[in-house]
Amino acid sequence: MTSRETKERPQSPPPPWSVLEFTFSNRNTDSELVITCCGKRFSLHLFADNFTESPRLKERYLFFLEVAEHYELDGLTVEDFYDWAAEPLFPLFRNLPHRDKDQTYTLHDFLFPESFVYTLRAVSERLVPIPYEESKGGNAPRFGVHLADELCSPFKTLLPSDVQICEEPVIGPPSGVPGKVRLKDGILAFFKFIRCGDKHFLENELNNYKAISEANPDDSLRISRLYGLVRDEAGVVFGLLLAYIDCGRVTLSCAVKPDIAMPLREKWIVQLQYIINQLHAARIVWGDAKPDNVLIDRNEDAWIIDFGGGYTEGWVPKELAGTVEGDLHALKKIVEFVSA
Repeated sequence: MTSRETKERPQSPPPPWSVLEFTFSNRNTDSELVITCCGKRFSLHLFADNFTESPRLKERYLFFLEVAEHYELDGLTVEDFYDWAAEPLFPLFRNLPHRDKDQTYTLHDFLFPESFVYTLRAVSERLVPIPYEESKGGNAPRFGVHLADELCSPFKTLLPSDVQICEEPVIGPPSGVPGKVRLKDGILAFFKFIRCGDKHFLENELNNYKAISEANPDDSLRISRLYGLVRDEAGVVFGLLLAYIDCGRVTLSCAVKPDIAMPLREKWIVQLQYIINQLHAARIVWGDAKPDNVLIDRNEDAWIIDFGGGYTEGWVPKELAGTVEGDLHALKKIVEFVSA
């Protein structure tokens, strides 16, 4: 094999990686991606001034910020931006040691991993990763919100080190966030990750779960149930531990396909109507009602999840957010979606 053939041999793909968080500002052209790979965390700080050596790369970066602003532009999405920004890190990813599948990992490992901070610079029309020394924060957690004891006291709390991460088959692109977890008593749960800006939704969700607990609905009512909180000694809540629903992460959005028979569609409609009526009878509002917040389990039964409030355009009108009327409006839209 010639040296030229050796140079042109395609690189092996990097290990699975995913973007945990992406932030950018409307006031300037700075942005940051938080990427996880092989249990390590990479914070990637991007600045337009770093690309001045290559007008082509600078223009590309600024265009991708427009893509992020509009979610999609000229056939490109923010996922294309992630690929473009992360590719210079692929050689680093390939050199990372693979995680030992026989080793036990906990949420503490996820929240407090070994971390690296980089920026990208344009060098001879190439994006080159460079360690970024100006960032501070060390190994401090990037996620979670601080809640007062009185809001958390009605619920069981567990330390991140008390919750074991379960390996799951990857369906679609890896999310990087643990889902299925095991508690010390052997109970399986679903870990719902809390980001720094989620405090309002978390407070609303805890109030709803408290109302659900006080209403004591029948165990057969297919709604998500709160088992406890993942919280550290300083009062930072990193996530919720919800009763595990064996659904393979299949939502109503992806379950409704052209080949789904009408009897199954009608079954889901009847189930959702019953669940929502029961919630409203207990004075509980679903809130962000939409097909993405309906899980379809292995038995092809529908479950309602996510009581954090808010609304999604196209399903709940903004003026009806957080109301019974908003739920009923969304239910009508969901019935139309399932019946189509």
